[in-house]
Amino acid sequence: MPPEEVQDPSAAEISHALPLPLSSSPRSARTGPIKTGGRVFVLDHTRWTAPMKAAIDSLLQKHHGEKDRLKLVDQEYADMVHQSATDPNSLLHPTTRLHISHYVKHLAKLLNTSSSLNTSQEKLLDTQQLWHSLTEGSDTTCVPVVTMEAAVVKPPTPALSTPLTQDSLEKIVEGILEKQQQQQQQPQPEQKRKQTKTCLACGQPKSRYGTDGSSIHFFYQQGPVRYFYCSKKVHQSYAAEGLSDAKMPFEQFVHTDFFQRELEETKKRVEEKVGKKRKQPDTHPAGRLCRFCHLELKQGPNSPHIHSGFPGVAGKYIYCPSKVYSLYRNEGMAREMSWKEFCASPFYEAERQRLVEERKKH
Repeated sequence: MPPEEVQDPSAAEISHALPLPLSSSPRSARTGPIKTGGRVFVLDHTRWTAPMKAAIDSLLQKHHGEKDRLKLVDQEYADMVHQSATDPNSLLHPTTRLHISHYVKHLAKLLNTSSSLNTSQEKLLDTQQLWHSLTEGSDTTCVPVVTMEAAVVKPPTPALSTPLTQDSLEKIVEGILEKQQQQQQQPQPEQKRKQTKTCLACGQPKSRYGTDGSSIHFFYQQGPVRYFYCSKKVHQSYAAEGLSDAKMPFEQFVHTDFFQRELEETKKRVEEKVGKKRKQPDTHPAGRLCRFCHLELKQGPNSPHIHSGFPGVAGKYIYCPSKVYSLYRNEGMAREMSWKEFCASPFYEAERQRLVEERKKH
């Protein structure tokens, strides 16, 4: 007769639990931030698929009774997901240690329903006996209800100290009129007028006509070009070339050759200003840079870096193909390898040993 197999009690607990939904819903997926960049989808235990539930149940049985059981289950399940992923930069992590803890508590509630809610037969009998002992021999007393009508209260009207007469009403009206006249006679604070900017050439306000007629201003716009005309400024610029009128209106200045020269110079200034705005210096990447290849350390589809770790070694390891190639080029590495190629090569164990020795020094 073969010896009887001893069944693990944790396996029995998990097998008797109620089944969970077999399909995951993206609406119930929640996103959680990670330090390596990007956001990932995390599923609650109520939305785990059947393969997820079977894999986590087997890991819970494997580490039953060990210290940091949930942490070990979370690490091994994450390794399983990343090894099965086709993309080495995949950030998929369908569950976390917190959700596994919720799942274990869910199983415990399903198996210990009677004890947690105190609905066992013994507890129910004790409750019934206590209720009969408290209610035995009690009498009910009836008390008549009397309805009382609400009392009607009439507040007394206050008597006037002095009766109103025609003379007293006239005095009141005269006092009100005197107060209104006094308020109108008082000087009101003057409102501040809007100050107009002054022209730098003639010192007059930038209105169309000067206060004393010494300068005439005009604003002219053609497309994106805005031209401010000042007769005194134009006279100072072109007096040597034959412009004699210091108060020439803008309508006459338009028909001269000087207007086209002023307009072309204004267009050049606008184009130079726009060109300087477009030629902005290249912004440096905001994230951290690799000290070896000087690229961003942020993990992503277009990044050569892989954020991972070695089993048995605490801490995170960032794989840089250029750095690893420079370290093991003399030992036989022919080219830069991808993360999957590096894991299958003999240099993987050598890099692990180097990392262990390096962290021992610190």
